[in-house]
Amino acid sequence: MYDERMPPDATETKRRLMKAAVEEFAAYGLAGARIDRIAETARANKRSIYVHFGTKEELFDKVVADSMSELAEAVAIDATDLPAYAGELYDRLERRPHVRRLYLWAGLERQQPIDAEVDEYRRNVTAIGAAQEAGHIRADIPPVELMAMVIALVISWDTASWSLKALQSETGHASATDRKAAVTTAVTTLTQPPGARP
Repeated sequence: MYDERMPPDATETKRRLMKAAVEEFAAYGLAGARIDRIAETARANKRSIYVHFGTKEELFDKVVADSMSELAEAVAIDATDLPAYAGELYDRLERRPHVRRLYLWAGLERQQPIDAEVDEYRRNVTAIGAAQEAGHIRADIPPVELMAMVIALVISWDTASWSLKALQSETGHASATDRKAAVTTAVTTLTQPPGARP
């Protein structure tokens, strides 16, 4: 017989858990994050995390994949204008620094591909390859490596040594606007076809 008792709506609990997980993983990475803290922040019990998301590693992968998908939707690539793409990506990461931190944590602690992220990169790499074939950007660097170099330039200040950053006081403080301009200039130089160089 049909049981009229319905389970409680889990949507709000899942939303709170995901928000708490994003904050926890961005702050502490996979190894340092604690399921207990995620549950406490989300005002949920620990068991609900496992029910909705699986293991801690699976939850981390979902947080990273969702963050990367959100970033890809917000900043669409135009492979014929990679400097503008780099500038938009820089701006977005300035407004949402947790995405940058999750990206860096994933690279350090989760050295395996995440399917959703692979799919996003595949689209970008395909677009870069097409732009190379059309002669819009340099073609002597493989598309995957060129994509990696553009991203590396965008997050270059975040990945710089603290010892190097300490020299900032000697050379003058660079604002986020200055850094963005430097990134787009570097990407312009990196991606120009040989004939376009002065």
